[in-house]
Amino acid sequence: MTAPASLVIRAGRVVDPASNLDALMDVVVRSDKVADVVPCGQAAMLAADRVIDASGKYVLPGIIDLHVHLSSRYSGPVAHKMLARAGVTTALDMGAAPADALATAASHGAGLNVGSLGGLVPGGNLPDRDPSRAAIRRALDECLDGGSLGIKIHFDNKLTPAATKIAIDEANWQRTWVAFHCGTTETASDITGLREAVELAGPNRLHLAHVNSYCRGNVMDPVVEAQECISLLNGAPHLFSESYLASINGTSARCTDGMPVVERVGMWLQMGGFAPTQDGLRDAIMAGWARIHRVIGDDTVLATGDEGVAAWLAAETNTGLSFAVNPTMPRLMLAAARDGDGRFVVDALGTDGGGIPRNVLLSHGLALVDIEVLSATDLVRKLSWTPARVIGLPAKGHLRPGVADADITIVDPVARRATTTICGGRVIMHEGLVIGAGTTFLTTERGAAAVAASGCKPSVINLSQSGFYTGDGLKA
Repeated sequence: MTAPASLVIRAGRVVDPASNLDALMDVVVRSDKVADVVPCGQAAMLAADRVIDASGKYVLPGIIDLHVHLSSRYSGPVAHKMLARAGVTTALDMGAAPADALATAASHGAGLNVGSLGGLVPGGNLPDRDPSRAAIRRALDECLDGGSLGIKIHFDNKLTPAATKIAIDEANWQRTWVAFHCGTTETASDITGLREAVELAGPNRLHLAHVNSYCRGNVMDPVVEAQECISLLNGAPHLFSESYLASINGTSARCTDGMPVVERVGMWLQMGGFAPTQDGLRDAIMAGWARIHRVIGDDTVLATGDEGVAAWLAAETNTGLSFAVNPTMPRLMLAAARDGDGRFVVDALGTDGGGIPRNVLLSHGLALVDIEVLSATDLVRKLSWTPARVIGLPAKGHLRPGVADADITIVDPVARRATTTICGGRVIMHEGLVIGAGTTFLTTERGAAAVAASGCKPSVINLSQSGFYTGDGLKA
């Protein structure tokens, strides 16, 4: 006799590009796997521990966001729950110190699968901005031994072009993940940094982070910058890229000696007509141009006016900050751009969110479906199927019976929000209430011991066999 199903999801519109499926179906889950996907009504009499009526909803392979922030610096204690509410089942944290990423995942997990990239920090795990190859290798080794999947190179840490190239080379040599918030000591976090990044990568593999953020009009008209971005990516099909859809950015509001620590904050203040100083930032918060990240309950919200200033000062200015500086057209262009063969130029949609309050993959992504910029299948390809292949998770990103992990996102397409998030066959969020706990931490063989010691469950990935290195899923 067949064992009862753990879960049956009835009468939902199942969208699964890996199975070429977009139809009303019932999904049957047993334990942590998708056991069957059958035409609507065929599972009506099946015994199950739990039944979810998905009438009028989309049933999607669990969303995979390959650019989030979960560290204590960016609202880490609530970030895991924020992602679960957003329908995300798997996420890649960008730049947290390995110990920070693991500690937060162990103490505040919401049932997600999470991987992390360690940062390269002059004065931290690097001696300076132009370190030797040996110093970079040691920093990479520390990240891997600490549980990270690889490294993220960040413009705010301003490595020299030579050091950046060495870091990319070393990560590729060891077949680990390497991501780049573009810009070095010689360029900026704009289209000039993206040009340089493509050149520095050469034939190496590289994750180009949030490519829309290099198309804000700092150098040329933002549409012209987006066109150049598309051309650069077309010329480098071996590089992985993602873009996000939110209008706001995310940065630090910390100030010292009367000035913002992050130089670009001054530029954004001037864009809004404010002085590039701590006093100017205070004025911008009062006026609503600058928005402070404030944790309320298990969420991060944007605060302005007196509330925002009070939260900023209570944190001694060391809190998150956002400005609405992402132009609309580049976001649309990069989400939809295809090459001459009809393949997406930008491989995936991410959020650069997590603890930063811009987890808008569904709200903004479904808006693109509604106006026919993307089809529902296109959206799922960019949210689930491609990210799973690129990071090397063959049991995720699809709903193939007997093969797929039961990572599932149920979505209200009218409200454009996740109603239920299921990870490994367990409901971790339902109607806004997060009930999941713990974290399955994606790591390499080298990091498995550190992950287990943290209290998280290690899940080992062989990145040399992932699409990041084989090309599977790139420009799909």
